[in-house]
Amino acid sequence: MTEETKMPSQENEKFHAQRRHGPPLDTDPRTSFERDRDRILYSSAFRRLAGITQVAAVREHHLLHNRLTHSLKVAQIGRRLAQRLCKDPAFAEQVPGKEASFPDIVESAGLAHDIGHPPFGHTADKVLQQKMSHYGGFEGNAQTFRVLTKLAVHAHVDHGLNLTRASLNAVLKYPRYQGEEGSEFADRKWPYRIRGNKWGAYRSEEQDFNFARDGETCTGKRSVAAVLMDWADDVSYVTHDLYDYFRGGLIPLHALHNESSDELMGFARARRGAGYEEFDEDVFVRQYRELKRLMPDRKWRDTRDDRKMLDQFQHELLGLFFEAVTINNSAGRPELAIDEIAEYRVEVIKELTFFYVIRRPSLAMVQRGQKKIVSTLFDDLIEMLGSHRKGSRNPDHPVPELLDDIYDRMEKHERISGFHRSDEERRARAVCDYICALTEDQAINLYERITGNSVAQGSIFGTWF
Repeated sequence: MTEETKMPSQENEKFHAQRRHGPPLDTDPRTSFERDRDRILYSSAFRRLAGITQVAAVREHHLLHNRLTHSLKVAQIGRRLAQRLCKDPAFAEQVPGKEASFPDIVESAGLAHDIGHPPFGHTADKVLQQKMSHYGGFEGNAQTFRVLTKLAVHAHVDHGLNLTRASLNAVLKYPRYQGEEGSEFADRKWPYRIRGNKWGAYRSEEQDFNFARDGETCTGKRSVAAVLMDWADDVSYVTHDLYDYFRGGLIPLHALHNESSDELMGFARARRGAGYEEFDEDVFVRQYRELKRLMPDRKWRDTRDDRKMLDQFQHELLGLFFEAVTINNSAGRPELAIDEIAEYRVEVIKELTFFYVIRRPSLAMVQRGQKKIVSTLFDDLIEMLGSHRKGSRNPDHPVPELLDDIYDRMEKHERISGFHRSDEERRARAVCDYICALTEDQAINLYERITGNSVAQGSIFGTWF
């Protein structure tokens, strides 16, 4: 548990309901945390996730999950977990906010947790990490925090969505800055639920970060709501991955009953390498065998009975993962605990997805092209923005209006906040922010236009930028 649990309930609620840029001006019957949820849900930044890859491209003919449907399920799972926990009176007295508010906080975090991901998901993450290595870095979770506090738009505030302290803290899966992921603030022992093993905030958002954490800035520990959201994220990811890729014929769940697991186990061990401290390979193998007992026993043919069979399998998985979250009172105050067996089962399903889907040559070829799109956009937009600014917005050096606006607002905010970037750093961050505001179709369309790959189809009508 974090320091937030030491406060009396009424004082706790008032503290965690504070907003960085002051309270809303209008009167509203909703609680502060209900308003957070609704602000995220109605933001264009959230709606954009319908056009962002989860694993496979959003244009696939098969009906696959995208970042939007994934986030909706993370929010739903997180809310139900929070509601279950709040039925324990000992826990309900300690959570940040009243019993009715804590589920809203966790749900908001679930809706928002992927809002900063760029087009093409983790494929673009790697490109932007390399491109931004000299300009403050890039991390998808840090970009999410930046979107919520700086870039997303709400009618009554100039900076982000002006969410409450509790909601911002719940989004921070990795509450530390770049360079601290290898420090005492990070967990190196699997499964990383207390602190995680990445970083999740840029230095430019230090004031927002300190506001969200308030006194916890040096612990690296996630809030209780963030732990719940992180677990909900993993549960949603692994269950709908199996659902999607079994239906699509990529993961042969029906055939695993009779196949040797040696190749899969060897692949999983090699992929983990030495990166998982205190990971028990024997338990991993046993849980793979246990999961096989639940898996469908026949090939998918897309009949009604097949759909019922798969729905039952998904229902059983979700039940196992829901029951894994419990309250431990042995330390004198309630602490969140996730059953170790469930952690291994989640890991098994992740490895099935890597083995059968993510390492496929066909996906690697697609991702190679996606990397080229993001890399070219980054380089060309930086050059275009530099020429545009030097030419005092010369029409011979055009840039998308949103990119120009992001740069202008960043420049103004730096004068107010005291955070300083060089012009080169500012242009790089503005381009990074802009790319992370695009859907995949928009990124492809813009790439085609600025490279001339579809110049014959170009038109001044219907341009979205």
